[in-house]
Amino acid sequence: MSRANEVRKKWWTVPVGHLVWAVIAGVCSTLRKKIVNLNGPDDPWGDYQCIIALWHNRVFSPCHVYRYVVKGKLPMSMLTSASKDGAMLATVAGDYGMRAVRGSSHRRGAAGFRDMVRELQEGCCMCITPDGPKGPIYKCRPGVVRLASMSGYPIIPACISYSSYWRISKAWDGFVIPKPFSKVTITWGKKIYVPADITDEQQAEYCRMVEQALAHGSPDFGPLEIEE
Repeated sequence: MSRANEVRKKWWTVPVGHLVWAVIAGVCSTLRKKIVNLNGPDDPWGDYQCIIALWHNRVFSPCHVYRYVVKGKLPMSMLTSASKDGAMLATVAGDYGMRAVRGSSHRRGAAGFRDMVRELQEGCCMCITPDGPKGPIYKCRPGVVRLASMSGYPIIPACISYSSYWRISKAWDGFVIPKPFSKVTITWGKKIYVPADITDEQQAEYCRMVEQALAHGSPDFGPLEIEE
């Protein structure tokens, strides 16, 4: 198998993944959680198939929120890279009862895309970080738009903000970790439907739409304040 197609995993990725899950679960259990649905009060969010998009540096809390707060009726699958780090994240996803697809634009891209299509066909929602796994930060790659165009399912921008957090400055995306007992606000953005057979120019425009919708979810824009 070529390096471009391999799925990387070491003996330590699974136990370390379980440890990472324990840390995430411990911190997230202390957070004050607020959900805002911009699709309206009658929208049955969490109960219909969709493609969730969020920035790579905001992945600390969404699994916990989906599992214990949203309590969606449909299974969730998340895209992780085919690297060793991706193997750890796949373990974290599994500990939350979620499925994982391994692949990225850098490794196993075509196979990963086919796997995402299959997950949707099997009734799952998909969760994607459109600027991952290596950036550039806050720039939407076309994969999420192509997946929405091919499947017909809407993109839901998940804007995540914390009232207080640490930021890993050495990480390419300035990864954000919420401080214990802080507040997390997740805004379930308006659905973005992408028509079939779009042109390259239309694809680029939909990528810009996703970026604009997720703008409030980046720490550079500050916390998103929405009244109850």
